[in-house]
Amino acid sequence: MARIAKVTGTDASNLGPDSVLLDLGLRSIDAVILSGQVEDEFQTEISPSLIFEHETLGSFANAILTHLSSQ
Repeated sequence: MARIAKVTGTDASNLGPDSVLLDLGLRSIDAVILSGQVEDEFQTEISPSLIFEHETLGSFANAILTHLSSQ
């Protein structure tokens, strides 16, 4: 959540699994940056569009976990 907070300028204490990514002001460039950070952290490839395919932070996190478990 700290990375989402930093990219969107949102206080991390205000973020949770139900936080709506678009409501946080997440932009396309932010999605590219975040997907790159996820790729670096977990040594996997994800498309930046994956972020926008999931409305909430929790849904996005679950999608990453599902992607990682399928490798």
